[in-house]
Amino acid sequence: MAQKADKIILQINRKQPRAHGYHNRIHIRDVTWLTECDQPLPEYLQPESSEVDRKISELILPMIPDGATLQLGLGGLSNAIGYGLKDRRNLSIHTEMYSDSMMYLAKLGAISGKQVAGFAQGSQALYDYISEGHVEFMPLSIVNDPVEIGKNDNMISINACIMADLTGQVCSESIGFRQYSGTGGQLDFVRGAAMSKGGKSFLCLSSTRTDKQGKRHSKITVDFPKGAVVTTPRSDVMYIVTEYGIADLYLRSIEDRVHAMISIAHPDFRKELHEQAVQNGLIRD
Repeated sequence: MAQKADKIILQINRKQPRAHGYHNRIHIRDVTWLTECDQPLPEYLQPESSEVDRKISELILPMIPDGATLQLGLGGLSNAIGYGLKDRRNLSIHTEMYSDSMMYLAKLGAISGKQVAGFAQGSQALYDYISEGHVEFMPLSIVNDPVEIGKNDNMISINACIMADLTGQVCSESIGFRQYSGTGGQLDFVRGAAMSKGGKSFLCLSSTRTDKQGKRHSKITVDFPKGAVVTTPRSDVMYIVTEYGIADLYLRSIEDRVHAMISIAHPDFRKELHEQAVQNGLIRD
C-alpha cells in the first residue's frame, strides 16, 4: 500500500512488535508525516472449540502427517486442530494469518521448519513471540500466491465455510445478499494445496444451523438461497467435512459428489436431500 500512496502518514507505537520479514519496512525519507501514540495492540481471543469443532478435528487430524505445512483459518475449529497437533513433528507454517495455536506448536517443538505468514492476530503473548523474530512476514501477494503455496510439500489447508450445496459449491462469505465476512485467502490456499505434492484442503462446517424461531436447517442444500456467494467453486474443492464425516469430492462425477455430500449431512435431512437430488436430476432414484 505504501508503494502506491502519494502521502504516507505513520503512527509510531512503541508497543508494536518489530516484525521480521520481507518488504516490512518503510524508509523515513519516504514518509510525509509522523505521529506518536503508544497503545497496546488489540487482542483477538479466539472462541472455545465447540463439540462439533472437536468432532470435525478428530476426523481431520489423522490425515495430517509429520512434516506437513499448515494453513489454518480463524475460530474454534482451527484451535481444535492446531492444539490437536501437539504430537506431530517437523511441521512448518505457510499461512495468511498466524495465530496462538501455531505459537503453541512452535514452543512445543512440533514446528521445526519455516514459519511464513501475511499477518498475525491473537494474544499479547503472541505479539511478544513475534517480536523475537520467529515468524517471517511477507506481502499477501506472495503468501497467498497459489504457486508459492504449492511449492510446500504436504500443504494442509483448513478453513471454515457457511454452507455447501450437493455438488460441492462452497459459500464462505455471505448469508444471502448480506456480506458476512471477507473472501480472504480460502480459494488461494485450496488451489495451492492442490498444486502441492501430498497436499490436502479441507472446508469445514457444522451440518445444521438453528434460526431465531428455533427451527433447524441443513447447511448442506440442493442449491443456495438467492444472493449467496460461491467462494470456492466445486471444481477446486477437495474435502468437505462435517461432524458426520468427510466427503472426498476431488475429480469426482456429479452423482458421486451428491451421494458423498448426502452422507455427511445431518441424518434428519438425508432423505429429503436425496429426494430433492432425484427431482432435480442430479442422481438417479
